[in-house]
Amino acid sequence: MRPDPRPGVPAGTFGLTGIVAAAAVVAVAAVAGVAVVAAVLLATPGSARADDGRLLLADPPVDAALSVAPTGVTLSFTDTVQPELSHVEVFDGAGDEVTDGDYRQVAPDRVHQPVQIGADGDYTVAYHVTFPDGSDVTDVYRFSVGTGVPPAALDAATREARTDAVSEHAHEIDGFSATLLVIDGLVLFVVIALLWLRPRDGRPTSLRYRDPD
Repeated sequence: MRPDPRPGVPAGTFGLTGIVAAAAVVAVAAVAGVAVVAAVLLATPGSARADDGRLLLADPPVDAALSVAPTGVTLSFTDTVQPELSHVEVFDGAGDEVTDGDYRQVAPDRVHQPVQIGADGDYTVAYHVTFPDGSDVTDVYRFSVGTGVPPAALDAATREARTDAVSEHAHEIDGFSATLLVIDGLVLFVVIALLWLRPRDGRPTSLRYRDPD
């Protein structure tokens, strides 16, 4: 009969040292994974600083007085847009939407929202756009159609209502957040395993099934 290479530890039992070592490896791997993902995201061009993302150009322009109604609104930003986490709406003077279908991303940093405008008046563009680093921007601007003068300024209550309309729509979980959730779950599993396998009465817990008889 071959002698037990670990005197004092029952056959089929994992010692506490081995459990801690395995848990340490898993924990280090989890932390390293978070660091790698964060480094990749932070290294994305244009996303290193949260204040990089902002509106660069708008068509129709801000406060424009148009003689002909546009068929769409195009917004260009200083950073790449996350389309699944962004939203654009256009309202007439009565607060009714004039958007015509879903908006689309026409370039990494540019989105286009089709509209259907059938009357003269002032129109408000509200947008909520998210960037790769997790930062976002929410704002509004106005243009007029057929009035011959720039649009009137929005009052505070109307501005808040328009920004709320684009900020409160549902979002999907982004890839970075999903990765963190998985890693958090893995670390929690390791902690629970350590608690369950901790020595009881001075003896390490065995993972081998033992017949109660």
